[in-house]
Amino acid sequence: MGEMAYKTRIYYDDTDAGGVVYYANYLKYCERAKQEFFLSKGCDLFKLHNEGIYLVVSEVKAKYKKSLKLGDEVEVSVALKNIKRASVELLFEIRNGDGDLAAEVEILSVSVDKDLKIVKLPECISNLT
Repeated sequence: MGEMAYKTRIYYDDTDAGGVVYYANYLKYCERAKQEFFLSKGCDLFKLHNEGIYLVVSEVKAKYKKSLKLGDEVEVSVALKNIKRASVELLFEIRNGDGDLAAEVEILSVSVDKDLKIVKLPECISNLT
């Protein structure tokens, strides 16, 4: 599906007492995959942050299909869905080590400055179209 895949493993701090990943942690995997996706495209979100430009999440849509558990290997695929003047929408597929789909997530992020005013996307993102 995606243009890039981020791989990780499920650790104790990702799970509840039963060893199942807490639902909000799926978004943590997406955030890490987003940062790696942009790095792979030559856009360093860390550098932009230090320059006062932030990508803030505006909207999230998640469909949970299967639980992830302690010790599972996880792969998060990232694909670009839409780019507008000040926003970017990414699609994520989270799969376990067997390739089973655990979740589908859409995240819309908006570019803002240090005063949280909406600004044009940095060229390294807007040029991805």
